[in-house]
Amino acid sequence: MFFEAALGGLRARVLFLEAIIEIFSGLLPEPQFYADEKERAYRYENPDVRHFCLLKATRVVTALNAAIELVRLGYTQEMAALMRILAECTKHIEYVLDTDESAEHRSNVKMYLREFFQDIVREPEAEIKGVLIREKIINEQLGKRLDELAQQYGEFQDRVPAAQLFYRSSRAFSFYVHARYPECMDLYGGRPGRWHLRGMRGTPKDRENFATLDTFIQTASTTFVIMVQSIPELRDAVFQNAALRKWLEQRGRS
Repeated sequence: MFFEAALGGLRARVLFLEAIIEIFSGLLPEPQFYADEKERAYRYENPDVRHFCLLKATRVVTALNAAIELVRLGYTQEMAALMRILAECTKHIEYVLDTDESAEHRSNVKMYLREFFQDIVREPEAEIKGVLIREKIINEQLGKRLDELAQQYGEFQDRVPAAQLFYRSSRAFSFYVHARYPECMDLYGGRPGRWHLRGMRGTPKDRENFATLDTFIQTASTTFVIMVQSIPELRDAVFQNAALRKWLEQRGRS
C-alpha cells in the first residue's frame, strides 16, 4: 500500500511536466509526415530552439514515466540508465537557453542546433553522425553560471567546481549504461545469494530507487522552469493555467 502510494506521489509530480509539454506542443505547427521507399517518419519544418527544447523535454518526461514503471518492478539498473538520458537532456535544454551572449557560446549553440536538425535520415544506409557537441563544453558552460552565483553569494571557498560535479554525476550513471563491474554485481544478493533477473522489488534497492527518482524529478522540474521562463509564448500560455501558474511560482521560490 505504501509503495504504490509513494509511486503515485511521484507520478503526480510528473503530470505537471506532461501538462507543460501539451501546452508547448500546441504552440508550434504540427510535424509533417514524410514517406518514400526507404523511410516513413514525422519531421518539423523549419525547426528552431523551441522545437529542440520540446523534443528534449518530451524525452525527459517519457524517461521519468518509464522509470516509475521500472521502479514498480524493481529494475534498478534499467532505471539508472534512463536517468543518464534524462540528465543529458536537461543539461542540453539549459545549455541552448543559456543567456551567455559571448560570440563563442552563441556560435556553439547555433552550430549544435543546425547539426541536430540536419541529422534526419535513419535508413539502413544512412551516414552515422558523430557526437554533435562535447559534453565537456556543456558541463563547463553550465558550471560557469553556477560558480558565478556561488561566488556572488560568498559560497565559493572549498567548493568543487560545478562542471566537475556535472561530470561526476553523468559518469556515475553512465556506468549503468555500459554495464561496468560493480554495477553488474549490484544484481547479486540475498540469502542465499542469487542473481536478481526479474527486478529487485522488496530489497533495500527500493529506497534507493525512490530517492533517485525524487532527485531527478526535481532536476527535470528545475529545467522546465528555466524553459518556461526563457520562451515568452510558453510562459504566457502556462500562466493562463491556474494550477501550472501555482506550480511555477512554487518552483521559482524553492
